[in-house]
Amino acid sequence: MGVKEVKTEVKTEVKTEGKGAAGSKTPVRKRSAGGRTPDAKKGKFAAGGKKFTPNKKFTKKPAGAGGAAAAGAAAGAGTGTNATLPKDTAKTRRDRKLARKQKKPKFELTQQCKKIWEKLRSEKNNMSKKENHQLVDDLLKLVKQKENKLMNLVFAHDTSRIIQTCLKEGNEAQRSQIFGELKEKVVELSKNKYAKNILWKMAKYGTPEQRSHIIANFKDNVYGLVRKNKLSASIIEYTYNNYANKDQRHMFVRELCGKVYQLHPNSEAMGFGQVLSEMDAASDERKSLLSSFHKALLPLVEKQVMTLTLVHKVFYEYFMHCDDAVLRSEMIEAIRESLIHMIHTHDGAHVAMRCLWYGSKKDRKVILKTMKEFVIKLSTEEFGHLTLLAAFDCVDDTVFIKKAIITPMMKHLNEVIENQYGKKVLIYLMSPRDTTHFLPETIKLLTTGDNNPTSKKEMKVRHQELVQAAVGGVVEYLTDNVEEFVFNKSRFLLMETAIMKVDGKIIQPLVDAVVQLATPPFEAGQKNEDDRFHIAEHPSGHLLLKKIIVGESKKSETDSAACPFFSRALLRGVGAPKLATWGACNRGALILLTMVESKSEQVAGCSREMLMPYLNKFNKFANNNVKLAGVLGEKLMATAASGATAE
Repeated sequence: MGVKEVKTEVKTEVKTEGKGAAGSKTPVRKRSAGGRTPDAKKGKFAAGGKKFTPNKKFTKKPAGAGGAAAAGAAAGAGTGTNATLPKDTAKTRRDRKLARKQKKPKFELTQQCKKIWEKLRSEKNNMSKKENHQLVDDLLKLVKQKENKLMNLVFAHDTSRIIQTCLKEGNEAQRSQIFGELKEKVVELSKNKYAKNILWKMAKYGTPEQRSHIIANFKDNVYGLVRKNKLSASIIEYTYNNYANKDQRHMFVRELCGKVYQLHPNSEAMGFGQVLSEMDAASDERKSLLSSFHKALLPLVEKQVMTLTLVHKVFYEYFMHCDDAVLRSEMIEAIRESLIHMIHTHDGAHVAMRCLWYGSKKDRKVILKTMKEFVIKLSTEEFGHLTLLAAFDCVDDTVFIKKAIITPMMKHLNEVIENQYGKKVLIYLMSPRDTTHFLPETIKLLTTGDNNPTSKKEMKVRHQELVQAAVGGVVEYLTDNVEEFVFNKSRFLLMETAIMKVDGKIIQPLVDAVVQLATPPFEAGQKNEDDRFHIAEHPSGHLLLKKIIVGESKKSETDSAACPFFSRALLRGVGAPKLATWGACNRGALILLTMVESKSEQVAGCSREMLMPYLNKFNKFANNNVKLAGVLGEKLMATAASGATAE
């Protein structure tokens, strides 16, 4: 029978089965053979008209509710009430949970151990060590009596806590007993989220021999554990940083440097760089070694292990010795967004610096974008601030540096200046690679990136643009807090650098503020209302004035066109009568002597002319044991004599 023929057989006829209250007729649809009427949606089949019975698994009643439901149905059959289920309370849930636990084979042992453990844990400070050791001994004996092994208890949360407490509170013999049972399962323990804490305690409270055994068990498993299991990676990181000796550290690093290096006969005794240096620059063996190292590192990128110092060390080895530009560029592109997790360590900071030096413009921009949120933290870290110095040296896009690095720093300038490394960042902006403020090793490190292939702008131009972007905020902050910097020996170097290295027009408000501190009348040994000596006698104040005057003198010696604007402003602002009183103390006399001996004729000539009328006063100060006042007087007399002879 065709489809059309089936459709033609479906007809609707109206039959009268009975009259209702209003005498209406009920229409009934005739079914087709094997077909379904529209009522099938309500659970009725066309053939036979039987109702659809749902599957029992969808209507399964809660456990324990069947009898109650049946009884309720029987009781309410005559009354018409609905059946009700018993209320699921907290007590019933606890009972079910306890019933499930009681089915476990170690339930009884666990409960007995917990009673002893709770006493040991909560009352350990109120008991003697001997009593603590006795409780630990009781725990270990209990496990042994039940013919159980500690290995059966280390993978559960509660029992693993008990073993950890035994390691912490037990004596050396008890710790050795626990270690003896678990020492062959080090790798297995490191993979479990509960057992790895026991391994942690074994390393922390164990003997040097036990720690060496734990580290030795990781051999030939380091790469797989670090790459695939973050729990194991945390244990390896802990032992690497805290307990591994030189050879053991080399073992950890060696297994992350690629298969080719591991198979090299000298890899156990020599580092990656030493093995690489013995190969010819163009040899296939060298290329294979670098390629293997490269492939081993790529799977570690964008994983949580990027925060591990062990991984930072391995990446440091790679960038220190990889001279293949193609491989290096590929690695930089892969790692650039993860560098922010490495910069806080020595090795990680050096990796970030080399990524900035050898990366493309796009690489540099991505790296700086990731730094933007953490600029304050980076600028105040021992190693993190070095990456900012490297960025100042090599990134040509100074507008982007201002937006991503300098502007956030200016918003939190107080935090940056208060930190010793933050001050170095600001000093480097105003006076890059200044040997007065930076160690030769640091300057040598920064020069490594000078000949990078990406930077095109001259370094002098780049630094001038950065100074213009940063100096305004720094000068304003120093001017507003001038006393805090002038009278603080640990902070006045920033003030000196700003006055010496920044253009005179920009720095003029700061110069005026410092000179203003020198204008009050001076009396040797007297403090002002703030319980502070005059700037000419203050330990850091007089040193700041001297350093600036000497700096301007040296600048005038090399550049005759240089203007000693600070020294001139000081002479003009204080005046001869007040300057002469500075000779009453050695520190004040030292400032005057520095100006008289200045290489700048403007400063030296003006100061001699102003101080010569007070020669007798200086001699009087010298008689009062102010030795430098006597030296100043002799210098003025010698200058006057030489001038008279010349005439």
